[in-house]
Amino acid sequence: MDSLSFALTAILTFALVITTLYYSRETKNEVAMASRPLLVIRAVVYEAATTYEANKVTAPKGAQHVDERALTSHFSHFELFNAGNSPAIDLEITLMDSNKGVLQGESLGFLRNNEQALTFVPNDLEVHQSYSLACEYGNIRSLGKKIWHQTWLPFTTVEGPAKGTINVNVAALEFKEVRATERIVHPRNKDKILLE
Repeated sequence: MDSLSFALTAILTFALVITTLYYSRETKNEVAMASRPLLVIRAVVYEAATTYEANKVTAPKGAQHVDERALTSHFSHFELFNAGNSPAIDLEITLMDSNKGVLQGESLGFLRNNEQALTFVPNDLEVHQSYSLACEYGNIRSLGKKIWHQTWLPFTTVEGPAKGTINVNVAALEFKEVRATERIVHPRNKDKILLE
């Protein structure tokens, strides 16, 4: 009986150790995810001036008229927020074409999680084209592991309601973790990435 009791105790102890290790690892992963930066991108719409008066009931904004023309709104720029719980460091913002060719980029040192949104204004977007706005950033915990975070916002451009304006149709945000070898290569940081 003693050997059976010992064997049962050993098996239960081993199962308890394995279970504890599993939950410990999962908790560590959850803490890492909860403490990382998380950049979120949104397209901002410019709305033309209206004839709105505070205490007057009017038609919806898009249906209001000024000089017999319907007021319209169109794409203006992008805003980037850090919705995570730690700063995003070595932040790169990149506008790319449908072939992932770099069209425009900006580098920033960091973006704190409680900081005001950043504004990114694309230069020269063409109508009926597909683009992606990508943000690549690290955090303090991931630097030793050479892990980088990316937020991608694919979008297409369409003609705006007024001459010379455009609107954008955005797709779902994509969040990725990549190694140094998978980073977006900019002409200005190509050598830096290759050294990692």
